[in-house]
Amino acid sequence: MEKQQLPVLIVGGGLVGLSTALFLSHHDITSRVIERHRGTSIHPKARGINTRSMELFRPFQIEEQIRVAGAGLNKGGGCLLHANTLLEADFSTMKNLIQKLEKENDQLSPTIGSFTTQDLMEPILLQAIQERQGDVQFNMELVSFTQDERGVTAIVQNRETGTRETVFAQYLIAADGANSRIRQALGIQMSGRGTLSYNMNIYFRANLKPYVEGHEFSICNINHSKATGTLVSINHNDDLWTFHVNFDPTRGEGLSDFPDERCIQLIRTAVGDPKLDVEIISVLPWEAAVKVADHFQVGRIFLVGDAAHLMPPTGGFGGNSGIADGHNLAWKLAAVLKGTAAPELLNTYEIERKTVSHFTTEQAGLIANTGQLNMVSKKVSKAPVTSNNHVIMRYQYRSSAVIAEHTDSESNLSPYVEQLDGKPGTRAPHLWLEQNGQPISTIDLFHKNYVLLADEHSTWAYAAQYVSGELNLPIDMFTIGHIGNLQDPENQWHKTYQVPAGGAVLIRPDGFVAWRSCQIENSTEILSSVIRQLLSLEK
Repeated sequence: MEKQQLPVLIVGGGLVGLSTALFLSHHDITSRVIERHRGTSIHPKARGINTRSMELFRPFQIEEQIRVAGAGLNKGGGCLLHANTLLEADFSTMKNLIQKLEKENDQLSPTIGSFTTQDLMEPILLQAIQERQGDVQFNMELVSFTQDERGVTAIVQNRETGTRETVFAQYLIAADGANSRIRQALGIQMSGRGTLSYNMNIYFRANLKPYVEGHEFSICNINHSKATGTLVSINHNDDLWTFHVNFDPTRGEGLSDFPDERCIQLIRTAVGDPKLDVEIISVLPWEAAVKVADHFQVGRIFLVGDAAHLMPPTGGFGGNSGIADGHNLAWKLAAVLKGTAAPELLNTYEIERKTVSHFTTEQAGLIANTGQLNMVSKKVSKAPVTSNNHVIMRYQYRSSAVIAEHTDSESNLSPYVEQLDGKPGTRAPHLWLEQNGQPISTIDLFHKNYVLLADEHSTWAYAAQYVSGELNLPIDMFTIGHIGNLQDPENQWHKTYQVPAGGAVLIRPDGFVAWRSCQIENSTEILSSVIRQLLSLEK
């Protein structure tokens, strides 16, 4: 068997695994992705890239590609409908689930999400990785692995030829899905509310234009007694849909109980047209659950995406949460592999993402409880947060990679904040500034290095330059003012970031506020101490 050595091995080449590899490449870290299937997903699966995920993809110039790929769902995106059959639907009762998010968005971000399905998203990510000379290998599976203090030794196999090779990686990322074999091999249990339902996802093509044209929707809950389920639009232009129905594995039900003939009958009944021409493309079982892994890290192995947390599709948080996992982990692995941070920094991945995952899965479960989707039965419980943006944007990290302020007391440990105002541990606020006479969002400043924002004429610019050289750590310094390298024509930056004149804000490579200072004096000494603490360099 051949033996290869590399910094990071990613097992699982789906939405989350590919995103993580792309984020690592942005930090100049080589990785290898292995995926057991022959290519990217042929099933839509996740059906939307939210605003925060779109922000994370902006540095790769693939935003427009993602939007073009999702254009087929633009009509009716976010609209929910209930009906006995589609033929009997009263379209005047449709509700727009994302209208409130869209109204909030202008204040929160320079971009907006897209209804792009996973089968269309993965090829975009794959191309972006390959353009950066990334290594993605399909039809390859993990056979076994061991780890020690130096790294992870994995045996991988080509599923077609049976050829095996040994790969030594300094770190391994498990992006191998809900039934993660790596998680199971590590003995990691999952906790939470548990399974809500088991569903069969029937992906099909049918011309439903006579019933929906001019009344396009995102989701239609079908209440017919012989075809209760959820009809989901995938691409209005290409007549693509999915229909989700429950099944009960405790009664021995499974994929074999849903041959094409039965699926076609279910769809015809749900639509209300017994002669509808239906082409079944694929059928995929899945579990709606609220579960979070008890550990996201064991030694040099990390769990991301569905391997780390499961949630129902309500809210559209699942795939996007996995993308955020990969983004959080990528910059930390890069810092450790480059020697600019101590290995202890990696411990903050589980601390930060596990807490957020508990909050996110809970909210997805609470939205499911409202009866939003027929695939998950309605239950009485407390209400979810008032806006999905609390889950998408306004969560807060608390770890040694963040220096909390004195006002962030133990008695006020809410998982989210009401406003993004520069508080340490929260996503840095979006603010339109000007650079070289052109508008630029602060969000587009934060993607690779630590960033320090401060007033022009302050001592922070010298401090950043000195500390950068002292620690061999790139720090992007931006001074804001009339003659700074960023201009603030509306004079909003102090208010938006809640920092006084002469103060400074330090942003992490993932766009989260690491530290905020109101002090002016001793800036070099303070900044050096702060960054050492953030990178676990101070013992």
